[in-house]
Amino acid sequence: MSELKFVQSIRIIVVEPKNPGNLGAIARLMKNFGLSDLVVVNTHRIPSEDSFRSMKGSEILARCKRVDSLTEASRGLEYIVGTSGVKSESPKEVLRNYLNPKEFVKLSERIKGKVGIVLGREDIGLTNEELSMCDFFVHIPADEGYPILNVSSAASILFYELFGSTKSRKVETISRRETDRLIEKFREGLVSGNYPKHRIEKTTLMFRRIMSRSVLSPYEYRILMGAIGCAHKGTSVE
Repeated sequence: MSELKFVQSIRIIVVEPKNPGNLGAIARLMKNFGLSDLVVVNTHRIPSEDSFRSMKGSEILARCKRVDSLTEASRGLEYIVGTSGVKSESPKEVLRNYLNPKEFVKLSERIKGKVGIVLGREDIGLTNEELSMCDFFVHIPADEGYPILNVSSAASILFYELFGSTKSRKVETISRRETDRLIEKFREGLVSGNYPKHRIEKTTLMFRRIMSRSVLSPYEYRILMGAIGCAHKGTSVE
């Protein structure tokens, strides 16, 4: 797949931008790196400073889609990538257990379908609820004394890594609807199997992140669905 086709399969989602100019800077960066699909969450007016800073990305800003929620912004996507300056090194902290940009780009070489990259608010970033909707969590390493990057600076690093990577042949992968079905089947198994109630949501999120990193093929999906279904019913597989 060519670089042009790859970047066209990426949607940039900006959640509640607060500082005038940042959204315009992101639109300009999108133009620099061949991106064009911009969706803005919960912002109903584009400040004039954003229009000014967008420069040759002004047409991207002018035709950006404005929606009321991350759920709406994510429609039509196969994978959602959350970003944040707050991370965790503990494998037990599933929500903020992260990939760095290079690790994500390497994994993305196997992804087929539209991917959304979610950039959070300048002050609080993405909420835990929003991060739990994401299949991957990407964190940009920075000095521990001041690890939080400006949202447009973070965007420039991510866009550069994505644009500059060499893409290998894409393999057939399952849709987001199928992924959601697998996750729900897994969750149902936890509930029916008397798994501790207070651990169900965290374990389900962990399973989603593991399955997302695996980038399942249709064959792998069918095998897993069958295996989980059998475990759920207490039957055996021949």
